[in-house]
Amino acid sequence: MQYRPLGNSGVTISEIGMGCNRLGEPQQPDEFWVSLVHRAIDLGVTLFDTCEAYGWGRSEEILGQAVGNRDDVLVADKISRVRETGEKDFSAKRVIQRVEVALKRLERDHIDLLQLHSPALEQLQQYDWPLAMQKLKEQGKIRLGGVSINDASSGEWLIEQGLVDAIQVPYSLIDQKVGPTIFPLALGAGVGTLVRVPMAQGILTGKFSPGQPVPQGHRAHQAGERMAERIAQTEPFRAVAAKAGLPMATLALRYAITPAGVSAAIPGARTIKQLEQNVSASNGVGLDSALIAELEAIQR
Repeated sequence: MQYRPLGNSGVTISEIGMGCNRLGEPQQPDEFWVSLVHRAIDLGVTLFDTCEAYGWGRSEEILGQAVGNRDDVLVADKISRVRETGEKDFSAKRVIQRVEVALKRLERDHIDLLQLHSPALEQLQQYDWPLAMQKLKEQGKIRLGGVSINDASSGEWLIEQGLVDAIQVPYSLIDQKVGPTIFPLALGAGVGTLVRVPMAQGILTGKFSPGQPVPQGHRAHQAGERMAERIAQTEPFRAVAAKAGLPMATLALRYAITPAGVSAAIPGARTIKQLEQNVSASNGVGLDSALIAELEAIQR
């Protein structure tokens, strides 16, 4: 496993982290999920990314059982929407309340990176969440603050205002709407960058072909009406992966960690095999320029 700095924070993390959205799903007992996290740590993973909305606390609870207060891993957590109403409330009061709940579930005395989950720009500007971040840092309950964004304008504003230590960006072979704008800005400002959905809800594993059914329950269905389009977009990259002698998933993950300034990509995993394949993508450099040029030609 290779390791990279998280911007100018002084923190170093594994360039392949583990997205924890699947932890605690009822198909498997807690012991299975705890062992999956332990295997990730054995493989050198030091970044675990969770959220209050992942199983509405179950993911945090599993991480608590598996990691607890150990200081050799970094736990990133996110403040999401209000469960009862679906609304997003990023007021300082709610952020502080949710951190107290999360710390109990995580069995930790601090969260390494606290993030807001997918706010719109007007929500970032409306709420007083920066006050909560500052207060929680002063209390030692969080180390760093960040935001998981969906659009470039939000990222630009956050970086210009100096409000984040790290920023989480959607970026993949079939989604370059935000990354190319934000990566150089974050790098110049010393802000760490995490890449989420680098596998496009599993579509970039190469398991699916155009016109073929996708099993019910697979994350690919989260793409909604765009699922078939995204599967079709993935098809031309298969030949590039085969020519390079790489599994499709490895190509996708190395693409995600190639841009300058990217600290880590955060794919999810629900089996040891998936986890090990994800970790194998770590090579310290991503993809070479010739391979990137081939991929960009397809994207154009």
